[in-house]
Amino acid sequence: MRKYYNAVKIVLFFIIIFVLVGVAAKITERKDSRKKYQDFMELADQIDVLFLGSSHVLNGINPVQLYSEYGITSYNMGKPGGMVTESYWTLMNALDYCTPKCVVVDLWALDRNYKYLDIMNGQESEEDIRNSVSLLHTNMDIWPISKTKIAAVNDLISDPEIRKEFLWNFTLYHGRWSSITAGDFKPVNGQGYGEYLLGAEQRQELYLSSRVEQAENTDQTLSEKSVCEEYLYKILEECRQRDIDVVLTFLPMAVSYDQDRQAVNRITEIAAENNLPFLNLLPQENQSIVDYYTDMSDDTHLNANGMYKVTSYIGGKLKEAYGLPDHREDDAYAGWKERADQWRAAEIDKLANQSDLYAELGEIQYLGASAIIYLRGDSKAIHDSMVRRFIKHLTGSEVIEEAFLENGPYLLIRDTSGRMSNVPVIYEFSGETQVEGVNTFLGPTTYIGLKDYAAVYVNEDFENNYLDMEEHYYDDVQIIILGQQGEVISHLCFDSKWQVREKK
Repeated sequence: MRKYYNAVKIVLFFIIIFVLVGVAAKITERKDSRKKYQDFMELADQIDVLFLGSSHVLNGINPVQLYSEYGITSYNMGKPGGMVTESYWTLMNALDYCTPKCVVVDLWALDRNYKYLDIMNGQESEEDIRNSVSLLHTNMDIWPISKTKIAAVNDLISDPEIRKEFLWNFTLYHGRWSSITAGDFKPVNGQGYGEYLLGAEQRQELYLSSRVEQAENTDQTLSEKSVCEEYLYKILEECRQRDIDVVLTFLPMAVSYDQDRQAVNRITEIAAENNLPFLNLLPQENQSIVDYYTDMSDDTHLNANGMYKVTSYIGGKLKEAYGLPDHREDDAYAGWKERADQWRAAEIDKLANQSDLYAELGEIQYLGASAIIYLRGDSKAIHDSMVRRFIKHLTGSEVIEEAFLENGPYLLIRDTSGRMSNVPVIYEFSGETQVEGVNTFLGPTTYIGLKDYAAVYVNEDFENNYLDMEEHYYDDVQIIILGQQGEVISHLCFDSKWQVREKK
């Protein structure tokens, strides 16, 4: 009996050690992968579309918006620097958990001709290689050990020592004890890391550089079949075997190069050979679905404005081509509605508390907000080309340019409260003018616009001016965000440096 009890104690000891090491591994691991993919793990069996690619996809496609606008359930699997080789293995790992109806593959960097991320072209610096391996952890850490994960690591990493980091990442992260925070204990406490954007990341920054350069169209294609092209064919074959539709894309960039145009030509050939749709969103004949001066966060990544436009465009194409089901009225998909509501609430909060004028004007557009926008006469705002550019996106007219020529003032009342489409009702007033009884959704509206004074009165209530002509008389811009019933949600006043002087 003593031998028996001793054997039991030894077994229990090793079980306890194993559990403690497992707990320690969960605590010390870097949480990027959990933040990226935890919602995927929870919703995988309901996903109809997967988006694969690089940070162009990560910052270019918003699955929550797709659900809100079309009822399409999707997940953004894009990662910074992600190549087609990684997209293939991301797909293979994902297919262990879900069976999508459609896979959308973005093909930026199709010309890259290597697969080992710890070697790359053999000319990169040690820092570049470390960064490459680190970014792969974001894609891999969430997946438990499986045949697919082992195959992926062996295929993408050449160094056996680095492979161990992916197969048992405690060897990499065990030294994080000095930097862990309360958030690192979430996996142990059963808490989640989902961030409601379903794998996507929104960039709020505005690309203020004047460098918008597109390589000239060319008939040339890539000079050789790259490793990335080989892996694209692996994706196509896997999807063909599983009866999954495939869409190829090339998302917008403010600056493109000759190899990008050559890659687009090669993708066009591949799409034709395989009877696949190809959505080429680089400018064609000077036409683009995004404005490179208002919709980019840098020369190659979309900001939230551009993300909204691209997502809406691609969602429409997917709906039209494949008739994907609309799950918005299905109670079984409550988790998607919950995340959509979280996203909407967060965006409305940004709108009501924004401190950047350009970002505020962009958010009014992509959130479809009702607003009153006033630009003071003889102000910096009237003379700012970017302010005028944003306002033209909001109105679809050139009235703001008339205001510029007249040196202001300018007033816009934008009504989206009862819209049945994406077209708002617009009221614009340029230069010194006075109008009475305009039938806006606020009620009969009177506007007085002078160089040194402005007023908006509703329902003949001449005691209450919607504009603040007392404390904020000298401010360049006043923006009043309105609710569905015309109620004031926020009143932001921007001075000549585009700083918010007060939030009401």
